[in-house]
Amino acid sequence: MKLSQQQKTEKFVFLFKQRFGERFLIDHPLADYTTLKVGGPARFFVECHEREDIIDAVNMALDHKIDHFILGGGSNLLISDRGYSGLVIHIATGGFKIDGEDVFVDAGYGWEALVDNCCKNGLAGLEELAGIKGTVGGAIYGNAGAFGQAVAETLTQAEIFFPGQKPRWERNNYFAFSYRSSILKQTKEIVLRAQFHLSTDSPQDLLSKQDEILALRSRKHPLQDFSAGCFFKNIDKAEEPHGKLAVGALLEKVGAKKMQVGGAKVSEKHANILINSGTATAEDIKKLADILKDRVKNEFGYILEEEITFLGD
Repeated sequence: MKLSQQQKTEKFVFLFKQRFGERFLIDHPLADYTTLKVGGPARFFVECHEREDIIDAVNMALDHKIDHFILGGGSNLLISDRGYSGLVIHIATGGFKIDGEDVFVDAGYGWEALVDNCCKNGLAGLEELAGIKGTVGGAIYGNAGAFGQAVAETLTQAEIFFPGQKPRWERNNYFAFSYRSSILKQTKEIVLRAQFHLSTDSPQDLLSKQDEILALRSRKHPLQDFSAGCFFKNIDKAEEPHGKLAVGALLEKVGAKKMQVGGAKVSEKHANILINSGTATAEDIKKLADILKDRVKNEFGYILEEEITFLGD
C-alpha cells in the first residue's frame, strides 16, 4: 500500500526519534544558532555530537527524501523569518588532537578555539585567522580568511562525505580553493574531520600575535553586535592589496554607514558589516543588503556578491 505524505512524515519522525532521542526536535527555533540572531524555526532539527551521527542523519534524510541543511557555527548565515521546511543537521562534534606539527580536528570544532589552542601549544600558521567566527567545517567550506591569508594555506587534507556514499579523505588540491570558496559549494559534500600542518614557534610569541590580530579586528569589527562579519565579497582587482578591491570602501562612499532598514543597519566601524541592532528581522537585513547592492552598482558599476548563505522558505 502506498503511504500518504503524512504517513511518510510520521515514519521519518519515528525513525529519527528512535535514532537520536531528545536530540531530534520539531519546529525548533534557529535564530540563536546564528551570529545574526534572526530567522524562523526548522521544521525538523537534529544535533550531531559524533561523526557517525552526521552520516546517519544525512543518509536517513536522503532515504526519506527530506531536504536537509548542514549548520555549523551559523556565522555566515541569514535564515528566513519563515524558517526552513526541511531538516537542519547541526554539527556539534568537538574532537581535537595534536600530533607533532599536525592538528587533527572535527568539523564542529570552533575555529576561534582551534586558533587559540594552536597558539598555546606553539603551533604557528593560523594566528592571522584569529577572531573568525564559526566552525572548522564552515571555514573549509568557505575558505575563510583575513589579512591576505586563508584556510587553504595550512589544510593538509579533510575527510568528506556525500549522501549515500562512504566517507573519504581528500588532499588539499581536491578542494579547488579560491577566494571565500571551495569545490564543496558545488559538490555539496560535507566536511567531517580535517588535518592541518603547522610549524613550531614560541607560544608566547604566537599568543602575542593573536592578541594583535584580535585587537585589530576589534577596531574594525563590531564585536558586541549581532552580525555575520563581512556581508559582501571583496572584488577581484589585481592592482589592489592582496588582489582585492575592498567593498567596504565602496559602500562607505555611497553613504552606507548612515543607512538602516527596521532593526538592521550598517556598522559604524565597517561599511561591509550589517548588524542586527536587536529588533531586526531577516527581511530587514535582506532589504538593506539589496539597497546597498543597488547603490554600488549605480555609482561604480560593480555587482556585489554576498559572502553569506541564505536559507529558508
